[in-house]
Amino acid sequence: MTSYTTASDRPADGKRLRVAVLGCGRMGQRHALNLHNLTPRAHLIALCDPSPAAARWAASHLPDIRLHTDPEEVFASSDVDAVIIATITATHGPLTLRAIEAGKHVLLEKPIALDVDDARPVVAAAESARIKVMLGFLHDHLRESSGKVYLLKSTTQDPYDTTGFFVQYAPHSGGIYTDCGIHDIDMSRWLLGGERPKSVYATGSITLVPELAALGDVDNGLAVITFASGAQCTLHLSRTGMGGYESVVEAYSTTGKAVVDTPAVARVAVTDGQGRRLPGAGPSYIDRFGDAFVREVAAFVDCVLDDTPVPTTARDALQAGLIAKALTHSLKTGLPVVFDGDGEPLLS
Repeated sequence: MTSYTTASDRPADGKRLRVAVLGCGRMGQRHALNLHNLTPRAHLIALCDPSPAAARWAASHLPDIRLHTDPEEVFASSDVDAVIIATITATHGPLTLRAIEAGKHVLLEKPIALDVDDARPVVAAAESARIKVMLGFLHDHLRESSGKVYLLKSTTQDPYDTTGFFVQYAPHSGGIYTDCGIHDIDMSRWLLGGERPKSVYATGSITLVPELAALGDVDNGLAVITFASGAQCTLHLSRTGMGGYESVVEAYSTTGKAVVDTPAVARVAVTDGQGRRLPGAGPSYIDRFGDAFVREVAAFVDCVLDDTPVPTTARDALQAGLIAKALTHSLKTGLPVVFDGDGEPLLS
């Protein structure tokens, strides 16, 4: 579920955006397939990834699509109008700046940078450029509820990884609040109309991933964000889910409560001596937001072709990043962090 309404749901008008995808990992693969198969107003021109695994995947799934190993080849291509950047986070900022310099529209996976200060040049370039720069945040329909929202409760729980992949990934993730919680943070600002944060407090624990201690990180985090209006958001972020991926948002307003839950994968309910249950694990992150990813790409394409404002800007990502930075600081110091009138955290 997302808030995007797209012209791509209507008959094609003949205009198509020529797009290249940078990065053929999990998200890059999904974006490439969505562009190729489910976005009528887009034309997937090229993929770019230097890894042999990406080459094997491209040959198997998109054999007719041009594959580059150097992003500079994409930026120099006259038949590419826009890029989707789904590479490792450390490359997001530099690649976005190069795309802007090359005159390519950009859909960028979150976050802009691991260090929020490295995101500022990207925001400045995006706001001064005559091209579209959109961030890949997913918004649910909770804003459709009536009344004034005064409390949000957001839970994001990643499946517990037993393969060792997460332990290898963790040093490059930015920590639980930047990596796991950035969508929750952005969602809270969006539901509250882009409100300025007033203060945050974060804590956490290590339950199953002891390797995180050396990184100053945790596998379960709890946080409270207080906004200038007095509205609050609580976050529960976890790396140790035993039942698959879970994403739940509760919005309490002056007229009621709205909930977006994680849909069940199983279609058959079993009733026996253990009670009534839906067997099997929950959906993966990719499955949970599968429709949202399709609509996200279609919304980006529509914004470029129809010259309309992007729904999620680089500044939105910067503001979410500042809150994540403050939460990380609070986690490490055990102290709350307050913000100034411009939404900047006062870190001591």
